Amino acid sequence: MPTALRDILPGTRRLARQAGLLLGVSVLIGAFLFHVWTGLGQLPERWPTLLWNVYFSFIYAVFIVTSIRATMTVLEARVPLRSRRAVALHVGVLSVATVTAYGLATGFCKVLHASSFSVRWQVLVVTATVTFVVTLVWSAFAYMNSFYQKLREAEAAQYEARLAALRAQINPHFLFNAFNSIAALVRTRPGEAEAVVEDLSDLFRYALQASKDSGMATLGAEVKAVRRYLSVEQARYRDRLIAEINVPEDLRSAPVPSMTVQPLVENAVKHGVGETQGDCTVSVTAERANGTLLLRVLDTGPGFDSTDLCDMLGEGSGLANVRERLELFFGEAAQMRLLPQGIELQIPLRETVEVRPEPEFVEPAVEMNEAE
Repeated sequence: MPTALRDILPGTRRLARQAGLLLGVSVLIGAFLFHVWTGLGQLPERWPTLLWNVYFSFIYAVFIVTSIRATMTVLEARVPLRSRRAVALHVGVLSVATVTAYGLATGFCKVLHASSFSVRWQVLVVTATVTFVVTLVWSAFAYMNSFYQKLREAEAAQYEARLAALRAQINPHFLFNAFNSIAALVRTRPGEAEAVVEDLSDLFRYALQASKDSGMATLGAEVKAVRRYLSVEQARYRDRLIAEINVPEDLRSAPVPSMTVQPLVENAVKHGVGETQGDCTVSVTAERANGTLLLRVLDTGPGFDSTDLCDMLGEGSGLANVRERLELFFGEAAQMRLLPQGIELQIPLRETVEVRPEPEFVEPAVEMNEAE
């Protein structure tokens, strides 16, 4: 069979399903008409009449279904359902197509079986009514399915657009300060400057990969990215920044939205170390609690002026970005709470989420306290 013809004709299984559906509808309509005009009580004596009814119903079903499917295909291609006028046009054209197909089926049956096919107006009115109702119900379900598919596609497109926008948010102040730190180290400590460049490169490679995948990563991968970030910031703050990471090994495979932990740590460095003259400890801890992952990012800085999350979300895009990512992936099942000295996330533990493997990072040049 030529390729073009093979693409047009339905597959064997699909054709068998359609034929079975048409036959089933024909049996139901034929039995209904037999009950109306003859009565099911006379079935043993007049069963050939039932078979004739099913046969004629099958012819009508083939004509009408074929006509409606062809009409719907043309209408969907020429008149997209984007307004009430388009919907009204679809309904009107389908009604005309149904009446025309009914007339053609009637003429076909009369020509093919002139002696056994009755054209009494009572029979035609009843069969036409039944046919129109069945067609109307079938068309309604077909259009509802079409609307549902388009709604799912629109929601998926909106979700991807929102996720892409969130992934694209990179703090320019961090990048500016990192370059300043590198420039200051190049002359005095070139080896350390090279290590900072490598850490910065690894961090942005991870962020770039996060913009291409499904949006999920392991907690272990997030922790490694955070260590790169803290290593870069320690080149700026030196001994004033003390980093502590306490993430149990059995939780490092837990799936979390990518680029979720780093904005929280960045916020801790900005409001903790950045607003403190002395030493400041930034800690990242994780634990399992009632089937959820409790992730805390704390600092020993001056703390927040308020624990009202809504007040803090308006001060920058970092925390708002994290909360929106949690809502996209987990809905109301994930929680974000503001603590006096940091942020706590409560994330459902899902073992079946597809995540990308952890990146192969070299160890950062600056030592960090990390408890297993």
